[in-house]
Amino acid sequence: MKKINKFLLGAIQALVDLGIISNGLLGIGFLIVGPIYIFTDAISFKQIGNNWAIEFLLYLDILLFMAVFLYGCLALHNILNNINLQKYFAPANMIALRKLMFSFLALTILDGINTVINHFINITAQLDFFPCGNYYSFFTSLIICYLIYFIFKRGLALQNENNSII
Repeated sequence: MKKINKFLLGAIQALVDLGIISNGLLGIGFLIVGPIYIFTDAISFKQIGNNWAIEFLLYLDILLFMAVFLYGCLALHNILNNINLQKYFAPANMIALRKLMFSFLALTILDGINTVINHFINITAQLDFFPCGNYYSFFTSLIICYLIYFIFKRGLALQNENNSII
């Protein structure tokens, strides 16, 4: 069982690291290519009437999504590093879990705003498979992350109490 857990933790760590690298590279590429995309008519959104202000807001929205996702991946990376070092109830895990919760909360809010904007400019059918957006999954992840944070907080308190008795 330990070998399976070690393998799964290693695979999850590799996937998180791959997410950090790919999101970072995509973010840099989109940061460079995005303004070119906005200010050329050849690739512009026809559904929103080539409105540069709306395209610029969508560009900023995508950049903010990428930054918040990267922030959450880095927090998850820190948690996985501590778990691989068998530091389960380390105070650093509490900080990383708070960062992860913040990223889920920010993604929930951003996705809700993005869904409303997409409905107003009537491009939801082209961009989303789900008309309500992804904020339900982000909100569920936020709740699960909070529960894990609560368990870690209680475990850290019990560990500190146990250390003080000894």
